[in-house]
Amino acid sequence: MFTTGSKYFIGLSALAGVALAVYLIFVGPSSIGGTALFGMIAATGLLAGLSLSTRDGDTESTVGSQAAVSAPSASMWPLVSVLGAVVLLLGTITTPIVFILGIVVLLAAFVEWVIQAWSERASGDAAYNDQVRKRILNPLEYPVLATVGLGVVIFSFSRVMLAIDKSAGAVGFIVAASLVLLGGILFATRPNLKRSLVTGICVIGALGLVASGIAGMGSGLREDLAKAAEEDHYSHRECGPEKSEHGDKLALESVSAKSSVIATIEYVDGKLIASVQGIQGAQDTLTIPRSNPSNILFRNKTEGEFRLVAHLGERAVTDGVVEKVEVCTQLIPQGAEQFLTLTIPKPAVDKPYTLEIAGVEGQSVQVIVP
Repeated sequence: MFTTGSKYFIGLSALAGVALAVYLIFVGPSSIGGTALFGMIAATGLLAGLSLSTRDGDTESTVGSQAAVSAPSASMWPLVSVLGAVVLLLGTITTPIVFILGIVVLLAAFVEWVIQAWSERASGDAAYNDQVRKRILNPLEYPVLATVGLGVVIFSFSRVMLAIDKSAGAVGFIVAASLVLLGGILFATRPNLKRSLVTGICVIGALGLVASGIAGMGSGLREDLAKAAEEDHYSHRECGPEKSEHGDKLALESVSAKSSVIATIEYVDGKLIASVQGIQGAQDTLTIPRSNPSNILFRNKTEGEFRLVAHLGERAVTDGVVEKVEVCTQLIPQGAEQFLTLTIPKPAVDKPYTLEIAGVEGQSVQVIVP
């Protein structure tokens, strides 16, 4: 049954479990103290299991063991398991993605460790045992390693591209592609190259790419991207009559013929005209279903650049502070057309919703949300 040492560790695990429950109830689940107690339960539970499996190091029970049995080979999976446990504990006090990553690492290490331990007992031939392990795990390991490697390459390239200038980024891609092409030509024309040389070239290339990604992360975003992130250019589109430096850059001027729209708004010679699908003649109002994305086609048939703006009431930002809710197209020239997609969750309360041309008064179409 239970050995003397295992009893101590089991009792300590139980005490830590009670302390963790009390801590989570009276202090809080997100505190670092709960994480420490959880780690203590895991550690003492592991020690209790080791004490039971080794019988507290009692050698008398193993007198009849065979000395000819080969010792198990070295394994890195215990170290990987510890790393996964550390990542798991860090995830409880950081972000959920770190916690999930810790679970994935622990599960992968457990499977690898179990299969390796089982394969070492498959026969007395170490080479055959290694072949059995590869036959089971290689179909899983290679796709996973390829996916992880591709993710590292993509992430490293993205960090480099966000850190350097746009023109320098194009040159960097050309140089990297040329090096990969030269390496492929070398491997194809010299099939008898030493395996160590091929491995060394691939490792040096991978390390160089990862180092470049780390350097890009260290230098941060380039100046224009850092400014855009700080000022939040793209989440708050400017809907005034003046041209926006960022929101109106490279404006779209055409729409696919197969696009689905519920209405067409045309600005013809200074007058706003609304046409609804299935209803003849110009309309003064436009009915839009609640909480469903609705596409409105805007055509500019007046000389100059104009945008269609949907005024959707106001919303509270902080106590006593409100802001207008507006959705708009880009500025488009005469003869161009563009989509305006509206998703309105509720009907108007104080003022009706309207569609207007930015900077033009007296021309509007009322929007009704049932």
